[in-house]
Amino acid sequence: MEETMASPLFADALNFLALGLSVVLLFAVAYLWSSNSTKAAQIEKLQSEVQKMKKKLDKVEEKVNQLREPTVVSEVPQVEPFGLDISEPRSLNVTPLAPQDPWMDFVADFNTLAEEMVKPGQLTRCEKFVREKKLRALTYGGSMTFRPAIDVRDSSYWAFKLSGDEFAVVPNPMNPCDEELHEHGGLKEIFALNYQRGTYKKYSVKLPAIFTHDPERGWMLKNPGVVNLER
Repeated sequence: MEETMASPLFADALNFLALGLSVVLLFAVAYLWSSNSTKAAQIEKLQSEVQKMKKKLDKVEEKVNQLREPTVVSEVPQVEPFGLDISEPRSLNVTPLAPQDPWMDFVADFNTLAEEMVKPGQLTRCEKFVREKKLRALTYGGSMTFRPAIDVRDSSYWAFKLSGDEFAVVPNPMNPCDEELHEHGGLKEIFALNYQRGTYKKYSVKLPAIFTHDPERGWMLKNPGVVNLER
């Protein structure tokens, strides 16, 4: 009788225990499945990143190989600079520089001499300059005519020989430009000046006056000069 009553109780206990184990197993399986799903997702993500890195490494390796193995060119192609055809030789058409005016050095030396007129020894320097440059010392005779001067001190103009019958004419820097010299000494006819009134002591020749000289016709103005005056 006791064994018959114990059996149903024992069976219920086993059923309860089996139910409890089933629940535990269910949670365990759910946990393992969840864990495995997360790990699977992480693994899949890692595999994707690895594939991307592999593709990048392949590209880098390809570029490195290109640098390591330069293409060998058997014949270097001829490069034509700036689109010029250099396949055939051609003569270069070079425009020569304009010849320097033959009076430029003379005028530069004259202006240097004129700068020194404020110092003592003017006559000595001027006589040396006329002698070294082989100048003609002239006086103005009116109506655009010149006569040879007795000496450098008495001269009004100096003539520098160019080519042929041409001369470059400049004023004597020892003679200040006053109203008399400007109006009656030929300055305003021979040169373009910035004269106003009074006396100017310094000459700066920009352009010499160009004269031609013929023994029969005398001196003839070809091109007037340009002189800047300073007090």
